[in-house]
Amino acid sequence: MEITLMRHGKSSHTDKSAISCSEFAKWVDDYDKAGIIQEIAVPEQTKKKAQEAKLLISSTLCRSIQSAVRLDTNCLMISDSLFREAEMPVSKFAFFNVKAPPSFWAVYHRCAWLMGYKGEKESIKEIKERATKASDRLIMLAAKYEHVFLVGHGVFNQFIARELLKADWQGNKKTDRHHWSCTTYTLTEANSRHGGQTKMS
Repeated sequence: MEITLMRHGKSSHTDKSAISCSEFAKWVDDYDKAGIIQEIAVPEQTKKKAQEAKLLISSTLCRSIQSAVRLDTNCLMISDSLFREAEMPVSKFAFFNVKAPPSFWAVYHRCAWLMGYKGEKESIKEIKERATKASDRLIMLAAKYEHVFLVGHGVFNQFIARELLKADWQGNKKTDRHHWSCTTYTLTEANSRHGGQTKMS
């Protein structure tokens, strides 16, 4: 059985203008509503891997759905919000109206999240719980379809990968987080005798 995790294509929301921390919330909202840059070619290796799959899964975010369509496979495709990205909590502090590129605020808020700040978003604990459910879902689908291909997101894919490794699936500890890049995890018959099963919750 195989489970492939891919990060979506590059977002069409490319505004890098300096903004304040309070303006970053709108920037994130615009990013989540945006699709992908259609002109960027899908790597042949990624397209080939997707075409080998018997089930294609995306999150419900536009950039994931559009990426799944671009893979141009003939297999069954489903979308599920379970696989959405781990959202960043956006601070409401003004920071004296300091303006910086969106990439700065993204790193700042992601680091704050990793250190325990959650705001109105999911905490790391909640993300880990969702990743467990997501990996269990993928394992069950892989048992039915043999090879499933997830068009997911950089951060959440990594959390899923950790859960797959805990379940004795074989693959890299770190997923490839470049756009359109994918990482595949496998479960052989030998490994399945000792693990690879969904965890009881």
